[in-house]
Amino acid sequence: MLRKLITHPQQAGLILLFGVVAGAVAHRYIGSRNRSVVKQDTRLIDWEQARLSALRVSQWERAPVAIREFRNEQYLRLVKKSEPLIAEYLGVDLPEPISHVYVQDRREWLEANFKSFEQLLEPIETLYAQAGSRGALALLVGAFNSKLVGAQMGVLLGYMARRVLGQYDLSLLSSDPADRGALYFVEPNIGNVQRQLGLDDEDFRLWIALHETTHAFEFEAYPWVRPHFRDLLQRYMDRLMQQLEEPAAGLPSMVNRMFKSWGRGEHWIELVHTPEQRELFDQMQALMTIVEGYGNHVMNVVGKQLLPSFDQIEQRVAQRQSSKTIIEQLFNRITGMDLKLAQYRQGEDFINQVVALRGSAFAHRVWERPEHLPTLAEIKQPQAWIARVEQMDGSGS
Repeated sequence: MLRKLITHPQQAGLILLFGVVAGAVAHRYIGSRNRSVVKQDTRLIDWEQARLSALRVSQWERAPVAIREFRNEQYLRLVKKSEPLIAEYLGVDLPEPISHVYVQDRREWLEANFKSFEQLLEPIETLYAQAGSRGALALLVGAFNSKLVGAQMGVLLGYMARRVLGQYDLSLLSSDPADRGALYFVEPNIGNVQRQLGLDDEDFRLWIALHETTHAFEFEAYPWVRPHFRDLLQRYMDRLMQQLEEPAAGLPSMVNRMFKSWGRGEHWIELVHTPEQRELFDQMQALMTIVEGYGNHVMNVVGKQLLPSFDQIEQRVAQRQSSKTIIEQLFNRITGMDLKLAQYRQGEDFINQVVALRGSAFAHRVWERPEHLPTLAEIKQPQAWIARVEQMDGSGS
């Protein structure tokens, strides 16, 4: 559904991250096979190439923000309108009202996310630069890879920039619990969809603001969620960096795992993980599945109270998404978004079933502590999660 574009590019970023590291492992492996002692520092990602490619693909100059001051005031008002209703349903308040609300064009959205990606990949870039490359062939491959990976990342983010509507940027890399996330609204894209679907200006933007505000509650009203996610990501990156440090074993092992697991119906990302990486990746996927699924659940419950046109918006959005172009299907497959979209539907179904079986108060318990988060297996079997939580209550743990 279109609402999946009201989301975190960090989700696709995890896929891009693994792709970048996989490329680095391949490059380091080629370098390790060449005995020459010639050394030259090289970047893993040519960020300038990435930006140029992203801006070119995004066509940002064709999609300016009209009446920016009005839109800024409008989104801030809609977010404030959403806050008390979400707080009432969840039974929890934000530490502070949401104030970081930004209207962006595609270029501004890209710059904000490139900044996040550069910070995210900085440890790997540092390790890569320290290791260096050996031999003329390795240098050639390294320079080619740097621009190639930069162009690939730029194309994918540029494509996303043309489609993303809203984003809650959760300031994941900050260790300061006082740091607040920011809400981004990519107004040119929102305006295009609103006009194409013939929807009310205010109602459609409230529909989007409601979803993003729910994400702010998930990460800010429950103080353990963001550091827990950051810890999972850090441990995941540590495992990936170990592959960089052992390049001779990294690439062959990765290829061997893929061939051994081929035919299981899994996504390519799942096939190449080590068992430790797979466990951490699954935990991150489970968390993001609940984040998105719970966001959709709250959006449905509160949205129907708040928006008389809610059902009309949902219907027209669903009709628009019922047929995807070949390019969209290819993009979803390459970035792993097809895997995520299926899991997010499962996340929403999980919350809906728990509410139907035990009520909304019991469903809210997924946010009490990390141990209450469901696994991917439990997301498919809500009754198993309910039984585990009830057993934890009975044991006093």
